[in-house]
Amino acid sequence: MQTQASEEKIRILPLSSDSRKIIKTLSNETSIRILQVLKSGDMSASELAGRLDLRLNTLHYHLDSLLEVDLIRVSEVKWSQRGRKIKVYEPVDKLIILIPGRSPFNRTALSGLLQECMEEDPDLCPI
Repeated sequence: MQTQASEEKIRILPLSSDSRKIIKTLSNETSIRILQVLKSGDMSASELAGRLDLRLNTLHYHLDSLLEVDLIRVSEVKWSQRGRKIKVYEPVDKLIILIPGRSPFNRTALSGLLQECMEEDPDLCPI
């Protein structure tokens, strides 16, 4: 079951602890590499570790960070021949907007404008 946060196409954040977690995750080269590989297709942790030449425990650390900030999600759970659960990961299609200023903004209006833009002209506002 997906959470409401992972179903959002647009996420607008003021500078906060949540936005700092996203910034920290996206500042990490390994996290970026994971996202780039997942763009080519959904993969299990073992497949990702092999493609990225990473140890599995290192990869799981980064997967947990990406999951926590809703940049990836588990798309399915398979069973191995040994009867173990295998999670398959996929990137989340989401537009993230960070508002670092102090001025109040109308989150609903901004979100509505962006949503309308994406619906009317997907090439102009691809997501």
